[in-house]
Amino acid sequence: MLIPSLIFSLLAAAALWVAARRNPASDPRITVSVLFLLLILPLLNFAPKFAVAVAAPQADSALPATPVGASILQTLWLAGCLIFSLRSFRDLLAMQRWREEAVAAEASPVFAETLSQLGINHAVDLRIHPKLKSPVVAGLLQPTIYLPESSRAWSAETLRMALLHELGHIQRRDLWMALLAQITCILHWFNPAVWWMRRTFLTQCEYACDAHLLKSGADPKTYALALCDVAQTASTPGLSLAMAGHAPLRDRILFLSNTRRRGSLIPPAIVLITAGSAIAMSMVRFVPTTGAPHPEAPAPFINETELRFTADPFPAD
Repeated sequence: MLIPSLIFSLLAAAALWVAARRNPASDPRITVSVLFLLLILPLLNFAPKFAVAVAAPQADSALPATPVGASILQTLWLAGCLIFSLRSFRDLLAMQRWREEAVAAEASPVFAETLSQLGINHAVDLRIHPKLKSPVVAGLLQPTIYLPESSRAWSAETLRMALLHELGHIQRRDLWMALLAQITCILHWFNPAVWWMRRTFLTQCEYACDAHLLKSGADPKTYALALCDVAQTASTPGLSLAMAGHAPLRDRILFLSNTRRRGSLIPPAIVLITAGSAIAMSMVRFVPTTGAPHPEAPAPFINETELRFTADPFPAD
């Protein structure tokens, strides 16, 4: 299963790179679908296999099979999974500390208006964190928007843009997809292409959330100004999304000013073809062919009478 996952991840990363170059706000669901396929590839071991005959190696070049190498690789893989799982657990603890350090924000009519504008009916907490420099959204079951202390002095329009951006992440369920990407990286911690795809996914989420906000009626210039005012890079836990995000601020401003955003069906098609190829490889079992034994040639017929007459009566000693 290692070879199919490596081939699939490399080809899919190339396809996603092409998609990101054409349109940085390309649908992040394509990327998360790729990560989901990587996540379920090990389960294909239990799928029915189709035997494909291949030529058997020569007897003198065959090496005795030994499970020592496979056992070492499995131990290393489990150790890596444990280490990165502990890192994710540390992020969960950090988010819990965040909630304890933050204080509830005062009731704001702007917050109620943004919830109504996006049609979000479930509860969303709004809190102020003393150590933040930029808005952050976190929490899967209990989504919470954290604002910095400086947000108390923001204008109503700047606050509206910041809240719409973070609420856009909640509405699009980006936090759940980020969790899926994190789990995939834990299982494929040894594969740099998977980590690159996770980072690409988080970048796409920021661009897609910006585009989602513009579709909801926000003015591009007003949003760009608010983005410059409040989006400051800060260290955040891995399972949260900050308004500063993983996308460079300059590129996001250029994206907002560019109204010609092209999409293409070619990258998704490449991803689907690549996924089909990887799944097919994982369901194929190569069986070495052993040449059929050649039947022994029948012993030649010997005429015993003729043999006696032609035999030498005085054989040499």
